[in-house]
Amino acid sequence: MPGGTFDRLVSKIRPGTYINFESARGGLLGRAQRGTVLLPLINHSYGPEKEFITLDISAPDAQYKQLGFSIFDKDPAMLLIRETFKNAAQILVYIPRQGAKAIGTIGSLSMSAVHGGSRGNELTVTITENTTEGFDVSIFLGSLAVYDYFGVETVADLIAEENGWIKFTGAGDLEINAGTKLTGGTNGIATNGDIATFIETSESHRWNTMAFPMAVSGELNDPVPALLEMVVSKIKYLRESAGKYRKAVISGHYADYEGVINVTNGVELNDGTQLDAAQVTAWVAGIDAAATNTQSNTHRVYAGAVNIIGYKNDEASTEAIRNGEFFFTFNEDGEVIVQYDINSLTTLTEHKDNTYKKNRTIRVFDSFSEWIKRNLPPNKFDNSKEGWDIMEGIGRAGLREFGPDGVGAIKNIDYEADFRVDRTSSTGDDTYFDVGLEPMESSEKMYFTVVTR
Repeated sequence: MPGGTFDRLVSKIRPGTYINFESARGGLLGRAQRGTVLLPLINHSYGPEKEFITLDISAPDAQYKQLGFSIFDKDPAMLLIRETFKNAAQILVYIPRQGAKAIGTIGSLSMSAVHGGSRGNELTVTITENTTEGFDVSIFLGSLAVYDYFGVETVADLIAEENGWIKFTGAGDLEINAGTKLTGGTNGIATNGDIATFIETSESHRWNTMAFPMAVSGELNDPVPALLEMVVSKIKYLRESAGKYRKAVISGHYADYEGVINVTNGVELNDGTQLDAAQVTAWVAGIDAAATNTQSNTHRVYAGAVNIIGYKNDEASTEAIRNGEFFFTFNEDGEVIVQYDINSLTTLTEHKDNTYKKNRTIRVFDSFSEWIKRNLPPNKFDNSKEGWDIMEGIGRAGLREFGPDGVGAIKNIDYEADFRVDRTSSTGDDTYFDVGLEPMESSEKMYFTVVTR
């Protein structure tokens, strides 16, 4: 459904729901289902190319055959998935480019890994005599048996039953083999075009926050800054033109936009693993996607982190906040925590005040926008006094639902004034609404005056 922002002086062509944000201190809120992170697995060593794969926290290893690893394996991509799953309910992963498939032969039997990547070189096939009849065929990934055939006679028997790991071809009878390892699998190297395809096609899928774990090297002709700018541009397009309230977490890039979080330091985990700021985007995207519109992630403890890579002292921390940086510090107990749950916005305007820097505020705006789209869709109500009355009633019910007597995400509500149809401007098939909301903020800066006696 079309959406995005609008200009009162220019009527839209396509029917849709168009929403403007203006600071008066206004904002919008709702109960969108949250908790899905979009995560590209760049240069991952196994899996389908250019496909979106859904992982769910209820069964995190359900896509083992597609990814070639358990999420608990020691692998760079699985590390990112584990960090995301510390908070997110669901992850949508995508491999921008994959390499050659591992292959092998046993007599007349030809074998090819289902997916490309060097992980396919860990696949081994054994053929042993069955004690009753035929042969038993086993597929191993490393030392782990991942699929078994029992009592098969011919290559055709293998072809008839798909196993998800190896594609068998050929003809004729099987022969005993102690173990043949597939070879020739290579990792794909994603180009800027491949990643641009990922960014572009992500629009058609449902997610809350994208983690983009690519680090700026600072070297001449480094392609990453251009890719980061591409991510920022896509998020702006989705939020302002497509009516899809998505966010992105990047590192080392000053986006100056409320829909983008800029992470600028990393952490060390309790097993000694070090994560730079680009890798930490996975964890940050998880907490952002999972947080409700009544939660702030300021001082959120990073579970499993024991140290900070790139610690900022008081002076550096103050400057980083001014620059719209999301970073980690220590609390009084020595735990690694989020310093301040802010986004990269630094340039304030008449329509975007200081509250737009807060990620909690943006979650309020985004979720209420989703609520509006669900409850006040196009072509459901007449553009007449009777229709306006109904729409105002629905909107005011929403204010009550999300106000102090509901979820408590907004405050200081005037139920008559804060959701009204502009009856003067609404004509033809154009309906204009004036909505005034004040998001509830967390008490994050505590000031005490202690008078001693």
